[in-house]
Amino acid sequence: MDYEKYRKLLAGKTEESFTKWDTQKMVNESELYAFLHTLKGTAGTIGLHDLAEFCSAHLEILSPDDETGIPVSSLKNFKKNIRLLVNGDKKKRRDIVLPDLYVNHFDQETFILLIDDDLEFVSFVKELLEQLGAQVLVAMNGKRGIQQFYDMQPNMVMIDLQLPDMTGLEVYKRICDTASDRHVISILMSSNHSNEVISQAYEAGVMDFIRKPFELDVFVPFVFNRDKLRKAISQSITTDGLTGVGNRKRLDEMLKYCERLSQRSGVPFSVVMMDLDHFKSVNDTYGHHTGDEVLRAFSRIALDEKRETDYIFRYGGEEFVMLITGDKEEANTFVERLRESFNKLVFEDGDRSFSVKFSAGIAEYEGRLEMLLIEADQALYQAKRTGRNRSVIFDKSIVQVKRKLQVIIVDDDLLIRTMLEEELSGWSLPDIELSVKLFEDGVSFLAADWYEPDTNFIILLDGIMPGMDGLEVLERLKRRPDTNNVLVSMMTARTSEEDIKSALWLGADDYLMKPFQKNEILSRIQNLSSRMF
Repeated sequence: MDYEKYRKLLAGKTEESFTKWDTQKMVNESELYAFLHTLKGTAGTIGLHDLAEFCSAHLEILSPDDETGIPVSSLKNFKKNIRLLVNGDKKKRRDIVLPDLYVNHFDQETFILLIDDDLEFVSFVKELLEQLGAQVLVAMNGKRGIQQFYDMQPNMVMIDLQLPDMTGLEVYKRICDTASDRHVISILMSSNHSNEVISQAYEAGVMDFIRKPFELDVFVPFVFNRDKLRKAISQSITTDGLTGVGNRKRLDEMLKYCERLSQRSGVPFSVVMMDLDHFKSVNDTYGHHTGDEVLRAFSRIALDEKRETDYIFRYGGEEFVMLITGDKEEANTFVERLRESFNKLVFEDGDRSFSVKFSAGIAEYEGRLEMLLIEADQALYQAKRTGRNRSVIFDKSIVQVKRKLQVIIVDDDLLIRTMLEEELSGWSLPDIELSVKLFEDGVSFLAADWYEPDTNFIILLDGIMPGMDGLEVLERLKRRPDTNNVLVSMMTARTSEEDIKSALWLGADDYLMKPFQKNEILSRIQNLSSRMF
């Protein structure tokens, strides 16, 4: 078949479109998308494969639904390259040749948003950054760039100064608070590099200003430098100081990241919630210094065992969370491998030695991110209730047992007991079964059969009572060997600093100064319960 006739017809239709655009001065992004989509199909049919490939690359950047106009003046190189390819010539392009150590230099967390209306420029920079290993998202106007920033949460944003619908500085002003809170690297780009423009950029809070066109031998080390800074900042605010693993803030970020990645790729991920068994006994018996060493050892082994695509976080106290790439069965396989390694460890304290085990709950992401930690926590609770040192996979077909929390109020003041009971009776927590028990003095409390191993307790203990002082009650309570699930808050009108120190030294977990407000008690109970659950 003679394709030459069809190539000439295609060239004519292309020039008609270009002439129309020149008359309009602006072309909608959706119109440009439709043009390239049609051009790609025709080019591939008549053997213009380079043109079809060119169209495919640019279609990845454009949106078929965005009606925002793009200045035709910014499409000069774009039109020039299409003319060359329609005529069967090779597109003259600047080949990207990178040293081997630059290729895939970024890790998979480097996520860059590029906001620029120059189609050829963003196509080139996108290809470059992707060769460096970054994930790259492109927006051709300010409005879409702002939306993509909030929806996709990039950690680096590059904004052109002149956009079709607003200036780059206006874009930055609309995202600057969130960008600052999330420590996003912000870069303004422009061929106008007057002192006035640069000064305005820095005054607006933009981190960097770079000149267009880029010089690759400067631009590549520049983005590496800024990504290194991003990681250092992120690590300093999202890393647990004791263990070196991620903290709760980092966990929240990575849960959202894993959800986005799973939705795009279709690869499942799972959450593992782990709790070191009887850890309070380790602290009580061997001291917090030894307890800290156990936590560091567990973190170290988990970091050694995990893959690059898995993540570990300290959730609080002796509780850890892992995000595992894979389904719940793969996560369970990993946990058992971790258990085998950790259970072999023998810790020493002087002439004494001991080992520590852990329980785990596993849940797989199934479209409801807000339920994932709750489900893993439910499974962990089942593991602890059924013997510890084991893993349980969450099964939504099984009715889950709520965790039990009992608040015990020990106070000789009837008014205080009644007030606190009424306040707590209207309070609830998801997945927690709350009950309240009252004692009028320490003697009756210690004599009562109140303890249950499957229940968590928060004891509000008055400091001054007839028959037995609150500090004495606390001392006797802490002698019990089974108080891992008991937290004590002393209530006292004593203003002596020594009395408060004595309570804390005897093992009180918190203290309240009388008189207090009802909402203050509720706040303290909530804080204490969050340490347990």
